[in-house]
Amino acid sequence: MAELEEVLREVARKVLGLPEEPLPSRPWRQLPPDFKTLSPPPLPKGPPGKGVGAPPRPSEEGGLGPASAEQEPLRKLRECERKFQRKAKEVEKLEVKLQRAQKAVQEAERDRGRALEEAAHWRKEASRFAAERDRLGAEMARVQEAYAKLRADWAELEKEVEVYKRSIDALEARLRELEGVAEQKAHLEAELARLRNFKEALPEPFPQEALLRVLVLDYPGLGNRPEERVLALIEGYRALLKGEDHPALRHSNRELLAGESEGMVLLGLERLLLDLASLPLSRWLRTHTFRLEAWLQAGEQPSSPRLREE
Repeated sequence: MAELEEVLREVARKVLGLPEEPLPSRPWRQLPPDFKTLSPPPLPKGPPGKGVGAPPRPSEEGGLGPASAEQEPLRKLRECERKFQRKAKEVEKLEVKLQRAQKAVQEAERDRGRALEEAAHWRKEASRFAAERDRLGAEMARVQEAYAKLRADWAELEKEVEVYKRSIDALEARLRELEGVAEQKAHLEAELARLRNFKEALPEPFPQEALLRVLVLDYPGLGNRPEERVLALIEGYRALLKGEDHPALRHSNRELLAGESEGMVLLGLERLLLDLASLPLSRWLRTHTFRLEAWLQAGEQPSSPRLREE
């Protein structure tokens, strides 16, 4: 019994984690290696009708029997063994958790190492970016300075362009003026040539100042065919009386007259008479249609300030 109690105390001390006690001087019996899984020794067979594990009956004095007293240490041993197994399972679970925690710590260490490497890399990149930013800032300052200089030069160029524009406008105005003078000169030269032609065609003696007071009309220059010249002469004369312009009047000195013409001079009178002789005007005048048209237009007859009908 004493040995069994010593074994129970040793198991309880290991289960509860108590400090080891000094070994006694007397030798202990060697325990089997599979002590944890040992089953309790078989109980002595009782009388018939009682099971092996049946609880002991209390005696008449109220105590336990001798068999129950012998089984009590075994029961305590089984309880300690169950506790020990539970603790062992807990230890295994804790070991698994410890392994997982160690693995997580290792992964965290690896992540920490990678994070440190990345942090070092990003610090290096940040320093490089800072240097690049400083370089770009200096470059931007130079560009801004150059831009300000270009703006100043641009303002000066705009002023010069404005001066050039004013000069160009003045030159264009002068050019238009010169072109007008050239056109006027050409027109005057043409008028002078025409006056010379009129002077050469006028009979002698014909005063030159008459060219500025008398309308001179060049009949041969009114057309190439007789009917064209006659119609141009009639229509031009009507336009002259109405104060309108007509292509036939371009062959005259109308633009040189200071006011109303005091008379008319027709150059090429014989050409006019020849045209009238070659055209069947006499037959036209005798037709009924021409007479009817003349009668219908009787109220619209033109009048000349130089001629008065009696």
